[in-house]
Amino acid sequence: MSTPDMDEDVAGIIAAAEHPTLKRIVALWDEKRAGRRWPSRADFDPIQMKYALGDLSLYDVEDDPRRYRCRLDGTRQVDLFGVDCTGRYLDESFPPEYYALAHRSFTRAVDEGRPLYFQRQVPYAGRLIHYEVVMLPQSSDGRQVDQLMVALTPHWD
Repeated sequence: MSTPDMDEDVAGIIAAAEHPTLKRIVALWDEKRAGRRWPSRADFDPIQMKYALGDLSLYDVEDDPRRYRCRLDGTRQVDLFGVDCTGRYLDESFPPEYYALAHRSFTRAVDEGRPLYFQRQVPYAGRLIHYEVVMLPQSSDGRQVDQLMVALTPHWD
């Protein structure tokens, strides 16, 4: 069920995000909730998201222990980080420092069950990268978050 807090989260992210792709994908995620707390992966048609496909990654959430398996990694994310996570776990894909940051953020989005937005500037592979990212929870059963849709857009300073 949609809650005022979730509606405020969505409105805040749309207001804060600088990149139009992030604004559009958050608005689409909100539309696909259709009064529910979270949409499911099945609610999304890739044709509706053609504008964002290179910016999107999908992660399955596994528990005991908590791990994130990348189902699909967007091509622009692969270009930015220099690694394709598709079919791999987050901890197998990134150096320990960056993995720790991503794992904390993913876990917060899953545990809180709400969309999150960050603007980051991080050292990665010998260079400083600046990007915006949204983490959008999804649920196949409506009871728990079991997937994250992550949209990330680089800032080319």
